[in-house]
Amino acid sequence: MATVVTPRPGVRVLWAKVDSGFWVAHRGGEYFGCVDSVSGGFVSRDAHGVPIGRYDTLDGAKASLRSTTDPVNTARRLRAERATVVLATAAGSAALAFALTAGALAPYL
Repeated sequence: MATVVTPRPGVRVLWAKVDSGFWVAHRGGEYFGCVDSVSGGFVSRDAHGVPIGRYDTLDGAKASLRSTTDPVNTARRLRAERATVVLATAAGSAALAFALTAGALAPYL
């Protein structure tokens, strides 16, 4: 299950423009994430480098780092969880099909 990170009260997020089209955030002296300018918008990444989302404005991308409860972040997390369930179900079904086929063909080998 995903962990929801909420900002501590009183701790500010500080932004620094470190290159053309690239901003880095620090919170409480620790690396917090970054925003990268891309064609037609901005992509924000969390402290682990995982993309949070693509935004039309720099302010929107910066704001997405402040809370993982943002509707865009919540929707992304739900899609990832659903994809994991679908993948696990497909892998389990394939394993069951192989086991049944092997069991059915065993007497003829």
